[in-house]
Amino acid sequence: MACLAASLSHPACAQPASVAKKPGDTAVAVKTFVNLGGEWQYVEMTGASANNPVLLFLHGGPGWPQTPHLRYFNHALTRYMTVVAWEQSGCGQSYLRNPQPRRLSLDQIVRDAHELTRLLKEKFHKRKIYLAGYSWGSMPGLILAYRYPEDYAAYFGITQVVSLNRSIAASRTWIAGQARRAGDTATLHALKRIASRDTSQCKRPLDCFLAQYQLLNKYHGALYSQAGEQAISRAEHFYDDYKAYDWYGAFFYSAYRLEKDLFGTDLSYIRKFRIPVYFLMGRHDRNLPPSVTLAYARGLQAPRKEYIWFEHSGHEPLSEEADRFNKVMIRLVR
Repeated sequence: MACLAASLSHPACAQPASVAKKPGDTAVAVKTFVNLGGEWQYVEMTGASANNPVLLFLHGGPGWPQTPHLRYFNHALTRYMTVVAWEQSGCGQSYLRNPQPRRLSLDQIVRDAHELTRLLKEKFHKRKIYLAGYSWGSMPGLILAYRYPEDYAAYFGITQVVSLNRSIAASRTWIAGQARRAGDTATLHALKRIASRDTSQCKRPLDCFLAQYQLLNKYHGALYSQAGEQAISRAEHFYDDYKAYDWYGAFFYSAYRLEKDLFGTDLSYIRKFRIPVYFLMGRHDRNLPPSVTLAYARGLQAPRKEYIWFEHSGHEPLSEEADRFNKVMIRLVR
């Protein structure tokens, strides 16, 4: 059931060994739409037992659903926890059902996530659930963990965003270093124009970010290996319900409407947590360099704080090193 439309012969869909169950245990395999903040939004819940801990996952992008990646790379998590993949307004199946949501802002996504949290706690009879935010999703994730410690057992910031502007500056420094070593004057000139917001290069903040991202990809700064990039692409087109999905159409729709929040938010004011926080980072992520997260996280106060490195990953450790990522998450949740 957890692999849904996938062929059970695929290694990512191999059925887990039987797990000892308590009386009354039932597996969780739910695909549904939930009304959050007045908008119908897609929620997928998968787990071996309804008695297991619950993990709410906030995807990246914005407008880039993590659901097929979680199915393809992270199915092992569902043996030990119920994984809840929520596709925010303007993303994934939510976007297909309603391609023009009325409300789309960071504040609204935080409110929707908290509403979903309360529903999950009630559905699964949990005092607290676990929360994970990846890339863009780590922005609402960090805010939720800070505001509502009574609802979450721990927070996992995967490729955590603190200030996108600071991350962009750190990424630009890395690209410039690569270009100087390669004698690539064209890239150096392009970077200078992007940094100065030269309108011949780009006009809006998102356009400047994307122009720089193209230069980053020239030096393979987003994902660590070509094999990882190919595997992620396969996952995004592996399942029938995502084969016709317009990934970039949804991304541009969401990203332009969230542009002010993306580039105008700095979460460094959040300094103290009342729950454990874990930062999971790819050592070779040059898109959102982990140095920005580390500089922020070192000054945080929390009951428990841990930095977890993925030595063979770039921006997507949960896919690039899926086996290790799954083991780390299972260890921390258990």
